[in-house]
Order: sequence, then structure tokens, then C-alpha cells
Amino acid sequence: MENTTTNTLESVDTQQQPLDKTDIPNRKVKISDYGYSQAGLHQGDANSLIIHLGWIKEGHIVDEGFSEQEHLLGKKKAEANIQVKEEEKTKLESEKKTIEDVKIPASKREIDDTKEDIKQVKIDIAEKRIKSDYQPIRFVTYATLTILLSIYLIFFYASAINSAFFRNAQSLIANAGTDITMLLDSIFDPKGIFTLNTSLIFTYFGAFLFFSIGLLPHAMLNNESKNKKLFTGLLIAGAFLADGALAYKIDKGIHDLKIMAGVPDADWKFYTSINFYLVLLFGFCAYLVWGQMYELVIKEKTKKNTDIKAEIIINTLKEKMKEQKDALMKLEIRVKELEATIAGILQQMEKLKKDLETARINPDELARNLTSFYEGWRRFLMGTSQFESQKTTCETAYTGFINNLFIKTPQSLN
Repeated sequence: MENTTTNTLESVDTQQQPLDKTDIPNRKVKISDYGYSQAGLHQGDANSLIIHLGWIKEGHIVDEGFSEQEHLLGKKKAEANIQVKEEEKTKLESEKKTIEDVKIPASKREIDDTKEDIKQVKIDIAEKRIKSDYQPIRFVTYATLTILLSIYLIFFYASAINSAFFRNAQSLIANAGTDITMLLDSIFDPKGIFTLNTSLIFTYFGAFLFFSIGLLPHAMLNNESKNKKLFTGLLIAGAFLADGALAYKIDKGIHDLKIMAGVPDADWKFYTSINFYLVLLFGFCAYLVWGQMYELVIKEKTKKNTDIKAEIIINTLKEKMKEQKDALMKLEIRVKELEATIAGILQQMEKLKKDLETARINPDELARNLTSFYEGWRRFLMGTSQFESQKTTCETAYTGFINNLFIKTPQSLN
């Protein structure tokens, strides 16, 4: 037995040749047997083991069952993935460059221009060069219409309240005479608001109450509250509901008056009655028109004071500059997001390139080939006790190679 082993080792020794690292083979072999033969050829040298493992990793030595077509398809797929990432990176870099070189400088120039505009307005104030746009004729026209509409609304609401709450239906029918038809179609009772009686106190004070309700939204609109638009909308809705309730009350009174007069009105519904909408038209819609005229009077009067006009201009410019700064901040945040995304793509590309360069075949197949090759290499070393030192060195070299390549050893040989 010893003679046989000795003869085998002598045979291996006589066949050993120096390993030239530049002479990289390209062949299909039975990996395990090839590992056994190469271990014998190089007498279990750990450096030679590492070189052969590297050749297998790079795809120069493959198993007999290796499919070249599958290899090419896998390689093309990896290259396609790299190309996709490259295009994505190029697109993001182009967007980043556009933002940095065009949009951000333009945004900064806009902010600087707005600052200069504010300075110029302040200079114009100091030198009294700001001209007033006030027009007396326009102001008098707006003011006159506002006053007339105010008087109209006071009397309108007074008449509406009187018709809704203080109309004496029995007395009206008894004294109507030939005017019964006109009376039944009358929404208001103008005579009632000019006839002295105790109910006039509630009639006119109630009219001022409705008028005040209509005025509140305009006061809120000129407030500095953050939610002024929301509150203004709620107040307008409240005014509409108050007018709607008053219109319903008047229309319901007309319906009851018709019943008392013996006029059939069985199909009455307030939302189908023209009287209901006429009250809203002459009341709520007239109030909306009054509100616009009121705002025009305030704005026209403000124009008389050049300091107020300058303050309005400066506040407008400051709001504009705030929006410009917000836009600039969004651009800077976008640049940071693009940088982070590009960095992530670069990492992915590095991994893809590394996979393409170091794993020429399927990772699972590569792991099997490396394991099979080392099994053959180790089988040679286990055949004799002469290579005890090489066993430890080769085991360490193989484990380190696998750990570097796969993070952990794919298969256990123990």
C-alpha cells in the first residue's frame, strides 16, 4: 500500500509544471475530477487553488453541463439592467443640472429683483413720487349707490319682518275689498312699516340685525386671520340661511292667507313657490350687490392716502417674495433628493457591474462549481498524510475566497 502511494506521488511530482497565471484556460470539464487532477499537478498548493477558483469565478473553467446560450442570455440581461440604470442616472443628472444651472439661479434673480422693487417703493415714498389713483367721481358714485342700497335693505328687511311676523291676516281679508287678489299675491306689506305701533320697534331693530348679519362677512374678509376665507364663507352661508328662513316664513304666511280667504292652495311647497325665490332675490342677492359696492367704496377711499397705497404695494411684493423663496426651497430640496437617488443608482450599478465581472455564470451554479472543484482538490489531499500542512492552508484559502465572494460559504464540506 505504501509503495503504491509513493509511486503515485512520484508520478504526480514528475508531471508538475509551474503555473503561469497569464495562461488562462477556457474549457469545459468535470469539475470535481478536474480539481483532483489539478491538486495533484500542483501538489495541493494553496496559491494554485486560489488561481483556479478565480478562473472558475470568471467563467474560464465551467462544468460539462454548462449552457453557453444561458450564459449569454444572463450576461445580456445583466448588461441591459446596467444600461437601464445608466439611462435613469443620466436623466436624473440632467434634471439636477437644469435645476442647479437654470432654475435655482433664475429663482434667486427673481428674489433679488423683488427686493430691489421693495427698495424702490421705499425710495419713492421718501421722495413722494407715489401718485394716487383716487378718482372723486368714482368714489362719490360708489358711495351714493352704497347709501341707497343700505336704505333699501333696511326698509326691505323691515317690510319682510313685518310681513312675516306682524301681518294681521283676518284684518287684511276683512278690509281687502276688491283688492283681495292683489293682497294674496303680495309678498310685503309696505303700509305696515309706516304705521305707528309697538311692533315697529322689533321690525326696525330686526331689520338692523339682518343688515348686520350681512355686514359680518366683509368685516371678516378684511381681517388678518389665517382662516378668514373659511369663516367668511361660513358667515355668508349663515346670512343665506337667515334670508331663506325669512323667505319661507313670508311664503308660508301667504299660503295661510290664501287658505283663510278660501283660495285653494293644496299643492303648496315652498321650494316650488316663486314668492320664496323673489324674497331671496330682493334680499340676499341685493345684499351681495351692496357688499361689492361697500368694498369698492373702501378701496377707492384707500387710494387717497399714498402711504397706504405704498404699504399695499410693499405687502404685495413681500407676499410675492415669500412665494419665490418657497419655490427656491422646493428646488433645493429636489436637488438633494436627486443626489440621494443618483447615489443609490450608482451603488446599484456598482453591484450590477461587479456581478457581471465576477459572476459569469448563475450564482447557484458558480457556488456548485467552486464547491465541486474544492471537493476534488481536497479528495487528493485526503488521500495521503503527506499533505497535512496543505490541508489547513487550502481550507483557510478556500473559506476566505468563498466568504469574500458570497459573504458566507454556500455549502458545508464537513
